[in-house]
Amino acid sequence: GAPFLEVRAEVPQSTLDDFKLRGNAVVQVEGHMQSMLPEINRLCAEMGRPVVYAATGDATLTALAVQALLREDQGYSAEANRRNPAVSLLGGVGRDQLGYKLQDYLKECGIQPLLSEIVSEQTGWTAFLCPLRLEDPSSHGGFERSSLAAPEQEKGESNLQLAVVYRAVQAGAANQYKLDHLRFKVWEQVEAAGVVYAEATFLTVSFESVKILAEHCAKMGNTFCLSLSAPYVCRYFGDRILTVIPYTDVIFGCEREYMALAEQKRSEGLAQDVDSVATWLAKMPRSDGENWKRRHVVITCGDKPTIVASTWRGYGVKVQRFPVPPVRSRSFVRKDGAGDAFAAGFLYGLMHEADVDSCVQMALYCASVAVQRVGPGFSFKDKPSVDKALSTAPQ
Repeated sequence: GAPFLEVRAEVPQSTLDDFKLRGNAVVQVEGHMQSMLPEINRLCAEMGRPVVYAATGDATLTALAVQALLREDQGYSAEANRRNPAVSLLGGVGRDQLGYKLQDYLKECGIQPLLSEIVSEQTGWTAFLCPLRLEDPSSHGGFERSSLAAPEQEKGESNLQLAVVYRAVQAGAANQYKLDHLRFKVWEQVEAAGVVYAEATFLTVSFESVKILAEHCAKMGNTFCLSLSAPYVCRYFGDRILTVIPYTDVIFGCEREYMALAEQKRSEGLAQDVDSVATWLAKMPRSDGENWKRRHVVITCGDKPTIVASTWRGYGVKVQRFPVPPVRSRSFVRKDGAGDAFAAGFLYGLMHEADVDSCVQMALYCASVAVQRVGPGFSFKDKPSVDKALSTAPQ
């Protein structure tokens, strides 16, 4: 995936204005904004305010959530995980202090960073900033509520004021990856992996790397999973996505992403609704010709039931719907990371050889936790067992 260093801080409103940041919007860093991180650190040091560092990015968040789930397993040992990490992350990072912070954070979380160092680029970073509120220096540093809205049907239940969040993103080395790094430096770790997960955004960074990983999984009988990432990726890089689908066992995405991927099919009069799109992708021939192996097309639809279309014994496609557990508006904090956590729950199930129903239930649980979390990171203290997930799966 494309890893980013996440920077969270409270700064004066004047600083936000100076850098021309907009509330509840994401701004690409350019020009005079290059000095933003040093300025944030200087201001926070002068005011005695903390700067919080973490890791983010689609696949990065998924990796963090999987590792957080594994930490709650009975018998989990941090020392054993250090010797033989269960989760690794591939991507590009700069050879700079930001990159070292990012890798240190991943290691502290129990993830093995397998990152290609790009000398010519700065480590990618994203800043989450809130206006400094001197009158309320209370908990969470201004991040107790994000700007993201609660579910429509529950908005009226809460009078809580949501904090305005200003975001800035500098992609840098996250948009680069060296193929030789995969082939010659981390291939041993790739061969040890039973489940491989890629974000479609990375197809725009190093298409050959993703294709090599997908081909390897198909050849060795390992599980290859792909997240569609974003509608624009599906719309403009759909040909690359469709090239790796024959090697793919599980596809993740939201309804808008699937419909964007199927735009050309719809213009031909095919795949007119999300069920037909899911059926089309599920039935796409496998590269290994072993059509008895099941492919699962997983579609999240917000608070509407999650759709899973699965090839059925080589003869057709079975479409299931799984109700989404409701989250009360007073508990709803944010939407970002929910899809990544959903994928993490499903991957966790695959790592424990659970069936698809159990994987979906764990995925729904993780997404529910993700929208209620404050700050970076994940905590799954009340994680159900895989057996518990199985017992609650729809029949």
